[in-house]
Amino acid sequence: MGQSRWMSLGLVSGAVLGLQPVAWGIPGQSPDQAAAWVRDNPVLRPRPGETLNINRVDPDGSRFTFLASVAPPGRIINPLDRETIRSERMTFFRPQGLTPEDLFQAIRDIYGPEIAADLDQAVEVIRYPAPEALAGNQTYSLSRAIQGVVLQGNQLAYWLELTQNPDGRVQQGQVWVFQPEWLTKVEGELAERYPLQVLTR
Repeated sequence: MGQSRWMSLGLVSGAVLGLQPVAWGIPGQSPDQAAAWVRDNPVLRPRPGETLNINRVDPDGSRFTFLASVAPPGRIINPLDRETIRSERMTFFRPQGLTPEDLFQAIRDIYGPEIAADLDQAVEVIRYPAPEALAGNQTYSLSRAIQGVVLQGNQLAYWLELTQNPDGRVQQGQVWVFQPEWLTKVEGELAERYPLQVLTR
């Protein structure tokens, strides 16, 4: 499955959110459709007034955000019409630690079985930093501490990223779910920041 291809920071099983929604919404929908999906999603559980932007802080200090946006993943570019959701971004902070499997599981929990199946058969197309950039010098640097993968499924693309602290702990991560047509944009922006390993699509 997809998560087995991302091993640099280790894997520990465990759900971030732990519930199964009754429906799923995807980039490509209208903002009104996405807002209706968010409203009815038992995992996202929007508060009154929350529509496309969810913010959670738990008693243990864990934080979670969800944003459905008309902007594509990565840098915002203009002009774009505002009638289509192009990407959905989640950010995570867990004091007790965050793993690649946690990010994969969060996608499954939020989007439900059809997107979970798409994620699990998705092909890894980008990894950063490239493995050779992580070899040798082990001095901590932000460019080495931020590690991620981009996967391409039949329906959607998935960009997952974790950040390692100087003490070795991993507590922060983020995920973008987006339309595959934006893969070239994501690759170009990542290449400006990291040595990439790009696989044939």
